[in-house]
Amino acid sequence: MSAPIAATLTLSPDNPCNTVILNDDGKPLYTVHTEHTKSASVTYVRNAADEHVLASLEWRDVLPDRVTLGDKGPMSVRDWLHTSLVPFHLKDDVSFRDDAGRKYKWRGNAPGRSLELYAADDGYAAPIARFRKSRRDRTTGTHAPAALLLTARALDARDAVVLSFLFLERRRRTDEAEVQSRADVLGTPALAAAAGADYVVRNGGV
Repeated sequence: MSAPIAATLTLSPDNPCNTVILNDDGKPLYTVHTEHTKSASVTYVRNAADEHVLASLEWRDVLPDRVTLGDKGPMSVRDWLHTSLVPFHLKDDVSFRDDAGRKYKWRGNAPGRSLELYAADDGYAAPIARFRKSRRDRTTGTHAPAALLLTARALDARDAVVLSFLFLERRRRTDEAEVQSRADVLGTPALAAAAGADYVVRNGGV
């Protein structure tokens, strides 16, 4: 990112459905918990300070997931996170607006990719946030945890950025696992081209 990183939000553990999101000082900012019942699976995102539910996402297999944002009624997640259908090369872009009406676009919403967020303010020229996948350095043995890296511009809409990221990443990992499962059956490296050699899918417990 061309703008400096203003905050690093760490996912502990690396699971967009069940995690605690920590700030640079290790203080919890958000808690994410998924409840599974016979009728539905619902992910709740809460403000860690007061446990107020900021949003919830009901998983659905056939129809689009159903999202509830704050005190607003439930709606299709596609009514909030709009996936581009044409032109073809933009099919992995997802756009949305924050409460102030400002426009954003997530890119990299596909198996083997990493999400990056752009804002309309600068014509979507440079990312204002990006997801850093958890990685282990084989040489030093050190581990870099999964984290959402935010510029000051992204911090200005932090709740919207975090919520949209969590719900997109859940679906992206599910799709990624399905692609890898099909590739395993066929004996083909489905994600190698998109993610680089020796890429291994980790679904983070989704």
